[in-house]
Amino acid sequence: MEKIKKLAFGTDHAAAEIRNTVKEYLKDIGYEVEDFGFDEHGACDYPDYAVKVAEAVVNKKADRGILMCGTGMGMSIAANKVKGSIAAVCWDEDTAKLAAQHNGANIICLGSRTATVSEICHRIKVFLETSFEERHMKRIVKIRDIEKKV
Repeated sequence: MEKIKKLAFGTDHAAAEIRNTVKEYLKDIGYEVEDFGFDEHGACDYPDYAVKVAEAVVNKKADRGILMCGTGMGMSIAANKVKGSIAAVCWDEDTAKLAAQHNGANIICLGSRTATVSEICHRIKVFLETSFEERHMKRIVKIRDIEKKV
């Protein structure tokens, strides 16, 4: 299993209230966190933060990424526009595990309005502790081929 040490972390205004709690949890369990999240009052545009995290992961400045917005969906859509990013919305422990294990996801996307802080932290931990199974590589290669064509 690859050793994951550094995380790119991004949130929009919908996750601002839980942002620091989740970030501190990640630090407490031993990860280095680079925070690209929204740190102001009012509203913001989630694609700005999704792209920053996705680029950090794709450019190997971080081992994996974590994105949070209201549902996780907007962040996922935006992050997946960055070539090389595989951002998955995970709504429970099983989807967090399978996103890493079967889909080779390098970014987990979560909803601050759809889960408790405890559930979010647990999903992230499962995602970070799960290795990609090489038997699924042929599908990742097909995704990369699609990116080359588009």
